[in-house]
Amino acid sequence: MRVMNRWLLMAAVLFTPLMALAELEPGEPKLPPELPPSDTNSCVEGTIAGGLIGAGIGGLATRGRARWIGVPVGAVGGALLGCQIDGG
Repeated sequence: MRVMNRWLLMAAVLFTPLMALAELEPGEPKLPPELPPSDTNSCVEGTIAGGLIGAGIGGLATRGRARWIGVPVGAVGGALLGCQIDGG
């Protein structure tokens, strides 16, 4: 049994590097897969401008205690609309 374990160990030590080298083909370098083109549109400017304009409209359209919700809702709505207008 011990002799069998030694032979298996020697075979593993000798043949594992050879099997790893056999997998590589020297003529064909491995290239990474091509990535699809990425979207380079940025709607940052439209989001900022729309958020500011929407917050202003939300502040003007509400009175009293309703402003605490009118300004943030106007800012979020304006930001979303500004991003769409800007091309996002």
